[in-house]
Amino acid sequence: MILRKRGKKKSGQLIGERADALALRVLWWLLTPLPIDWASAMGRRVFRFLGPRSRKNRRVLANLTTAFPEKRRDEIERLAVEVWGNFGAVAIEFAQLPKLTDPARNRGRFEIVPDLRDPAFPAGNGPCIFVTAHCANWELVAYIAQQYAGPGDVLYSPQANPHLDRLLQEKRQALGCGFISKDNGVRGLLRALKNGRSVGLAVDTRIDEGPLLPFFGVKTHVTTAPAWLALKTGFPIVPIHVERIRNARFRVTFHPVLKVARGEGETREQAVLRVTRDINALVESWIRAHPADWMCTKRRWPKESKRVGNADMATPDSIV
Repeated sequence: MILRKRGKKKSGQLIGERADALALRVLWWLLTPLPIDWASAMGRRVFRFLGPRSRKNRRVLANLTTAFPEKRRDEIERLAVEVWGNFGAVAIEFAQLPKLTDPARNRGRFEIVPDLRDPAFPAGNGPCIFVTAHCANWELVAYIAQQYAGPGDVLYSPQANPHLDRLLQEKRQALGCGFISKDNGVRGLLRALKNGRSVGLAVDTRIDEGPLLPFFGVKTHVTTAPAWLALKTGFPIVPIHVERIRNARFRVTFHPVLKVARGEGETREQAVLRVTRDINALVESWIRAHPADWMCTKRRWPKESKRVGNADMATPDSIV
């Protein structure tokens, strides 16, 4: 499947978009009747073969090379195959979301860390701002988080292919959450929090604006929305990470709440950048621990990016 940029489309592009959506429908039709683990494993096998032969593979290789400069070329290529395998598993698990979110069918599929019956967890004390990354099956974060923090909404990026976007959104309904388009962005997230709903967003994707902060030692534009929202509303940031244990079985880790209060003598902008750096560092640790879980099929760093030292500071062009 090839995702295309928005804008005026030629007839060939329109045909290609319909073909991509049809191919996914056929794949789902073939694999959905299978047991969840079998379908997930089959999706992994299909995309381990197809992914490295696609045009997008060059972006996967480039991202992995930037993130792991110490790895040899052959190691990067083998890792890229596994990245595509995880992507394939997620693609098939979309069709299985009704099963994965059915308590009667998903027993034993989710290992929750830590035990959220601990009274220190902020659930029940108001909305939370959940942050995650595109690791393992990140789509499941919305479902899991709501089991402990109540109703919520998630930020999502509509696909450039409207037929594909419609297919995915139909399956996402099983997650039970609301959806806020990135076009509505921070305003929609803020409205949800004020209405008493938790929000969630993935923070490992490149954005067009925002401060330049190191990610794997290379400066890139990052979202400061979670930190800004936390400072604006006083609600806690809860990082949540999904790892793939085997096939469609996952470990979901709720990390300690991040400190969001402004320090003595600290401006709002400085506090936003500090919290954003902490989030970036945590996401880096997730990816380093399980690089094959990371969905990195889109360009993550600017083309002119270069590796920087730890002493380099951000240049905040905008804070949200």
